[in-house]
Amino acid sequence: MCFFGAKTVVSLGVIAFTLLHGSGQPLPMEQLHLHGVETFVNWPKEERHIMVLFHGCNNQGSSWFQKPEEIIFLRQALSYKMALVAFTTPRHPGNFCWPSPDGSTEFADASALIRRAMMEVIHLKGTNSAISARSLILVGASSGGNFASRLPALWSDGLENMAKVAGFLSVISPTSFVRNAELVEEPGPDFPPSALIYMPKDKTFASEDAIATLLKSLHGAGVAAKAWPLAPQQLTAHDLSTRLEVAGIFVEDESAKEFLEALADMELVAEGKVLENPRRVPWRRAAGLLDKDAPLKGERRQHRLQSVEEILNRAWAQHEFGMDSEVLQWLLSQVPGQATGPHSDL
Repeated sequence: MCFFGAKTVVSLGVIAFTLLHGSGQPLPMEQLHLHGVETFVNWPKEERHIMVLFHGCNNQGSSWFQKPEEIIFLRQALSYKMALVAFTTPRHPGNFCWPSPDGSTEFADASALIRRAMMEVIHLKGTNSAISARSLILVGASSGGNFASRLPALWSDGLENMAKVAGFLSVISPTSFVRNAELVEEPGPDFPPSALIYMPKDKTFASEDAIATLLKSLHGAGVAAKAWPLAPQQLTAHDLSTRLEVAGIFVEDESAKEFLEALADMELVAEGKVLENPRRVPWRRAAGLLDKDAPLKGERRQHRLQSVEEILNRAWAQHEFGMDSEVLQWLLSQVPGQATGPHSDL
């Protein structure tokens, strides 16, 4: 796992808190180890909702606070006075995918641990809050969406009346209700309002057909639900340097231009467009052009590579985290009695 800047650890019984800060950590967060679950928290003084985040494969809870697309999304969430809680999957075979909700012991173990960790977070962080009835917005990306889609039923007791699931946001995931674009189980009428993000280029896992099947099932159950397709993004040198800066990585436009020119030689980009799946092109060979005067090393270099990878994948738009700016406002508008406008004081 990559962290940047200074690090302070305070031990309180079985709970260890790690406070992280530094130029490479553009969103402040606190790391906690709760019941064996690595947990990352950003808790404002007056939260209106709690956003609970489940990463995709080959990511961790910290990725939400380190990668450019996720940071843009979380900054929007903070503008709505949302507390942020991200977990790293406690059960995986090495690829950091969340266990599939297929009745396996891995899923049962992981979901039990996450429940205990979530209740502990609310107990620790919510004691000074003026909000007594908390609303949870579950956000799952890829395998995290599959996992999180089962939690509304498992948390139907409101986590012993501490908080209630009020919304569900699935990003590039068919959820556990759909497999190979076929409905394998119907969501119940008490499933929370749901926002679905997908990329039409994805023809397999979270395909347009899979999302259409899920949307039809949700509507059939009387659940408020809406889907947003994400199109490819433009990628110029300025776009690249601006997105990297979001993640605390500073690259001159001229260096970004040289890097994209090298990718053009590989026939990966042309005229601000990514032409094929970046996962199939050895673009990392040219990454040194981004900092040839002062090369990054170690964790900072890895952070930059991960961020560039995400930017390229999002520009291609087949299977990568991304968000439509309207999603949060729509989802929060489905929560009864809640104001939905962002707050400029954050």
